[in-house]
Amino acid sequence: MIDRLQNIFPFFWQGLRNSYTQIFFSNHKILGFLLIFVTLFDLNAGISGLIAVSVTNTAAYLMGLNRQQIIHGLYGFNSLLVGLGLGLYFQPGWSYLIILIFASLLTLLVTVSLAGVLGKYGLPYLSLPFLAGIWIVMLSTREITHLDISERGIYTLNEMYVLGGMPMLRIYDWFDHLNWAEPIKIYFRSLGAIFFQYHLFAGLVIAFGILLWSRLAWLLSVIGFVAAYLFYQVVGANINELGYTYIGFNYILTAIAIGGFFVVPSVYSILWVILSIPLLAFISISGNTILAPLQLSVLSLPFNIVVIMFLYVFKLRERFYDKPGLVYVQQFNPEKNLYSSLVNRSRLAHLEKIEMKLPFWGFWKVTQGINGHHTHKESWRHAWDFEMTDGEGKTYRNQGDRLEDYYCFGKPVVAAANGYVTEIVDTIEDNEIGDMNLNFNWGNTVVISHATGLFSQSSHLKLGSVLVKKGQYIQKGQQIASCGNSGRSPYPHLHFQFQTASEIGSHTLDYPFAAYLSRDPQINFHSSDQPLLDQLVSNNIIDDQLDKALHFIPGQEIRFKVEDSDEEIVWIVETDIYNKSYLLCTETQSKAWFNRLPDMFYFTHFEGNRKSFLYDFYLAAYQIITGAHKGLVIEDQITLSEFPVKWMRFTQDFLAPFVQFLHVKYKTEYVQAGNTIGAGTIELQSETSFLVSSRLVEKKQYGIVFSEGKLSRFTIIKKHNKLVLTRE
Repeated sequence: MIDRLQNIFPFFWQGLRNSYTQIFFSNHKILGFLLIFVTLFDLNAGISGLIAVSVTNTAAYLMGLNRQQIIHGLYGFNSLLVGLGLGLYFQPGWSYLIILIFASLLTLLVTVSLAGVLGKYGLPYLSLPFLAGIWIVMLSTREITHLDISERGIYTLNEMYVLGGMPMLRIYDWFDHLNWAEPIKIYFRSLGAIFFQYHLFAGLVIAFGILLWSRLAWLLSVIGFVAAYLFYQVVGANINELGYTYIGFNYILTAIAIGGFFVVPSVYSILWVILSIPLLAFISISGNTILAPLQLSVLSLPFNIVVIMFLYVFKLRERFYDKPGLVYVQQFNPEKNLYSSLVNRSRLAHLEKIEMKLPFWGFWKVTQGINGHHTHKESWRHAWDFEMTDGEGKTYRNQGDRLEDYYCFGKPVVAAANGYVTEIVDTIEDNEIGDMNLNFNWGNTVVISHATGLFSQSSHLKLGSVLVKKGQYIQKGQQIASCGNSGRSPYPHLHFQFQTASEIGSHTLDYPFAAYLSRDPQINFHSSDQPLLDQLVSNNIIDDQLDKALHFIPGQEIRFKVEDSDEEIVWIVETDIYNKSYLLCTETQSKAWFNRLPDMFYFTHFEGNRKSFLYDFYLAAYQIITGAHKGLVIEDQITLSEFPVKWMRFTQDFLAPFVQFLHVKYKTEYVQAGNTIGAGTIELQSETSFLVSSRLVEKKQYGIVFSEGKLSRFTIIKKHNKLVLTRE
């Protein structure tokens, strides 16, 4: 039967295994096998779970539902819980099998429906379909006479003997009689209760699997349970609720969900976990009171209500976005989510912001920045003054006593982003050098509305130079006026600020530019940043050839030939269920996820074989700027998940929310940059360094060549030997 299902639904085994691990928000293989093993401690429950998942995943595939969702276990895990619950409660038989199949289909329909409803708000459905399915079936089966209540729980020792003979019986009996403190026993039994296994041995196996998958998830599970246990003790609640019904799993799952899966692990996320404990307790106690007359258990209802409420509130925040931050690139592992968040914080800042460009062409100097010396104070502190300079750093030629002597005077001022013109002043005379007009501080000005509560203001413009009209829609980079010397301006310069209202001179807004270059004298790239005083800054000029080479399209094949070998390497561009793009190595099935922005290409995370060429390319091209500038050096941090010494990384995982002592540093330099029209060869040299504190443990070096609009050569340097891949 399983082989037939494998033919009907490709990746059947993977979807089956992930349906078990998704209960812990994981896709870890070993954890999956351990969870399947645990459910089989009660054979009828375990087999019922397998049947429920098989029916659900196959039905989902035949209905034409998203295949990646099925493979990830996102449709199957709720049906699994329904199958386990029914299998533990009822005796096997034909009537029971029919009910199990249709209960699984019902749960699938509820899952898809809730995914559509809650998905509109960016919220997960968690185990709500399980609750709906199990409660509906349990209530309806009271009118069905061909079902028998199970009595197998009375004979647990016999079941263990059937499962593994005397060795299994001895192991179970030894664990069950361990002289441990009662809270420890309740913790492990609460873990087992997630899969309807109410004995110590099941919890120990599950805890071991969680520890293999994620050190942080295990730590969070302990924090959540201990906080709940202490709360019950302090307020005098009935501690037997945790000891007899083992609903402590609600605290465990909630701690993992809002402590490290949906939320980036941090001191703040742990604080929110602790604050969620009383809410879970209230819902658990009151839920049991309400459901008791119906002879139903509260099950995972508290976990669902609290997690969904917290996530909804977090999404509505207007400030403190990183206390705690939400996970945007989900890697199904708390520490990987944390490590990626630490290095992607600036690179992913664009996700919730409109991309702003500098309002001019070429390099200009910041002559007054945020919290300036002369103006730019208090509510108007987030602003910049820009001027042009020559090679000696002077802002003017000759004696500098005429407006025309200043390099920036009359130069184009452009729109920072698309938007509508809301305010214009173009009637103020330009001042003579050294003079100021204090009656009209801002001088000639253009204000542009980019979004609700987001405006940009360009001031001190040249009289008569405004090229746009009020209400006009303009494009990013379109010239709106020319730099002048009107208003409170003794020397020609451009005043620029972001603000929250359309009125000229409104309070400024702390808002970053999406990407820009600085030169001092080395060229540096900045992403989601703000220019500093005395910096020479310019917008990034995108190189057409590099832009084309890094434009990876789903379905595209990238083929390499390994020099001095017959080996061929094939990578395919794919997208996952979240519409995230990745490169897939056809030989090793390794995946490297990436983001592509106008100004840069960068990888977010890697899964698979670290001996594959794709992994080396992931390290070599971790961040590439689409502007080709010879001498440009890019430095970045790579996620600590890539640290090669496993025992060090294992230790770091426990401490990750509090301190990081491991570092993975990335550096690439543009050693050849084609020419000014985007032709010729672009060559990069990059290196990845693995450090403990400041001590170097390992270094990897690479070379990347782009020519004729494609990635043409990739070189891996290992111990003075070169391995060269050339594009076919």
